Amino acid sequence: MAKFSAKGLNVYKLTLTDNETDFKQMNIRVDGESSKMQSQKACEVLGAKELDFQSLPCNSLQYDTKVMQQIEAIIFEKKIDTVFIHFNDDMNQDHCAASRLCLTAARHCDNILMYQSNGYMYNTPFTPNYFVDISEYINKKRESLEQYGSEHNRFDRLFELSIERCKVWGFANKCQYAEGFKIVKMLHR
Repeated sequence: MAKFSAKGLNVYKLTLTDNETDFKQMNIRVDGESSKMQSQKACEVLGAKELDFQSLPCNSLQYDTKVMQQIEAIIFEKKIDTVFIHFNDDMNQDHCAASRLCLTAARHCDNILMYQSNGYMYNTPFTPNYFVDISEYINKKRESLEQYGSEHNRFDRLFELSIERCKVWGFANKCQYAEGFKIVKMLHR
């Protein structure tokens, strides 16, 4: 996001749920209002614009034509040509629903890419086939992650694992840090 923003491109972030979480078994409690403020701060660091959306309750997101069409309307209104979505085989139910909603809503976009947002073992492995060198922006990525409270940094490791994943993908691509994506479709103009 920071790299595209630095190039003068309009970069948007859309969150579909309120992020309110009370997962007692894992001792995870996320306050929706705090999470929203943290997300806004992270967007500021990255140079992205957080879009207003009538967020749905966390753990209740499902494919719904009305929600899909609201996302689609935003894509057309903002003239968005590239959409990054959650990996469709993620183990988080909201991430899976968001992926399906956004995939359908973005079907007219030139580019759709999936990203890995957590460290779960997947039924279908996440195998990126498109990489972006973010070596110049790794500190922005780190700073944006630091805007979130510890409740988002699962097991006190998720953020650093995200950075380490970028380091591994960077090594594979002969640069310091890279983000990896799985192409759904890509059109070069």
